[in-house]
Amino acid sequence: MLLAFCLSFLASGCAWMQKTAEPVPEPPPVSVPDEPVEEPVPPPPPVIAEPEPEPEPEPIPVEPEPGRIAIVLSNRSPAYEKVAIELGRRLERHLLYNLADKSLSPREVFSGIADSDAKVVIAIGLEAAEEAMSLSPLPVVFCQVFNIDLGSSAAPVRGIASIPPLSPQVRAWKQLNPNLDSIGAILGEGHDALIAEARAAAAENGVALHLRVATSDRETLYLFNRMAPDIDGFWLFPDNRVLSVAILKEMLSYASRHQVEIAVFNPALLELGAGLSVSSVDSDIAVTALEVADRIIDGELDAIPVRTLLHQIDVRSASGTAAKGTQ
Repeated sequence: MLLAFCLSFLASGCAWMQKTAEPVPEPPPVSVPDEPVEEPVPPPPPVIAEPEPEPEPEPIPVEPEPGRIAIVLSNRSPAYEKVAIELGRRLERHLLYNLADKSLSPREVFSGIADSDAKVVIAIGLEAAEEAMSLSPLPVVFCQVFNIDLGSSAAPVRGIASIPPLSPQVRAWKQLNPNLDSIGAILGEGHDALIAEARAAAAENGVALHLRVATSDRETLYLFNRMAPDIDGFWLFPDNRVLSVAILKEMLSYASRHQVEIAVFNPALLELGAGLSVSSVDSDIAVTALEVADRIIDGELDAIPVRTLLHQIDVRSASGTAAKGTQ
């Protein structure tokens, strides 16, 4: 009985406990974040290999147009350099050498010309002309040279007159000095052609000509002093064999005392007392030299005269009058 009671009590007690105990709330559900769903990475677009650019062809080297003319100067004096400048203005390409530059000997200069594409040498001044005639492998055209011996030249050579034609000179002189009736001139030996031209120019312009041939500068002074009383003007030529600076000064002084007007070949001499200068024009010298050079290149050497005449003159007077004319 007792055992049954105890079991019954335990059973009722348990039931009571179940009835009287507070219900324990269930904890709220823990929110577990959803694991990120990895988006599938799209496959990279197919790489289309660009064709490698074709290498640009290397430029074909263009050889410069060969210079047909080689210019050789005696030195850089204005009378020579101005002509070289005028030549350069008319040539796209050319060789230029200055013999006063001692970095190259004349033989080396003409050796370099021989290795070039030049066809003709234009020599400016006496030294350049003489060296060219001795060493040049090409035909030579010389200018700005009054006295030169062409007989010993080893190269074909042609020249440009160093002074303008004489008749236009006398004509211009007469225009500036209408009282000019007689003129004198003194030249060295070997200028027979120039003497003949001077006589013709004087006769053409109605002027008497007193012309003498000298062998030295002292003889030039002697002959000038003797002819001065009989002339209105004296025609001075650039003949350095019979003229010197000292003698020229004496002649100008004597001429001033005897009212003899001296016509010179360079405007710079007007400062020494000359009354008139009649000189060549740099551009005319250059153009004429190039015309002769082109004819030589074209095979016309034998048809070219030993000296080709110029066409223009530059006339200046001590009073400041200046004019350029064409023959």
